Amino acid sequence: MDKKRLLVIGGGAAGFFCAVNAARMNPALEVIIVEKSSKLLSKVRISGGGRCNVTHNCFSIAEMIKKYPRGESFLKKAFHHFFTNDTLQWFKERGVELKAEADGRMFPVSNSSQTIIDCLVKEANKYGVDILMNREAKELIIDNGKWLMIDKDEKRMAADF
Repeated sequence: MDKKRLLVIGGGAAGFFCAVNAARMNPALEVIIVEKSSKLLSKVRISGGGRCNVTHNCFSIAEMIKKYPRGESFLKKAFHHFFTNDTLQWFKERGVELKAEADGRMFPVSNSSQTIIDCLVKEANKYGVDILMNREAKELIIDNGKWLMIDKDEKRMAADF
């Protein structure tokens, strides 16, 4: 039986987090991050002035969704599955401690975004996530029950998810 394949388009924080967790929770899954540039996690690197603002020191879903005027219903449901405590625990389990500042922003204790980048890359390596750089997805279609990504160079890559 062929291994199922997940393509994650985008090598930013969300893409890495999705890919790492998918690979961790389903070791039989082939997970590939497709990144259009030659830089991974570039926004993480500059977030928070180079310190990486990871989350916010808010532990109330009702309070947090007030900060998002659109998408309240979706966010409320999503936050019930993964919220601030889960974020803190996820990073703590990987050796990254976070600290809160007076304004509520939370950063790695190291005050360096490199800590977060190293953590995400280490997890991707640990769970065998493949990373394809300089591959810009141009189109996604469904072909014979499979997803098919067509890149800017017309190369095709099939996936189940």
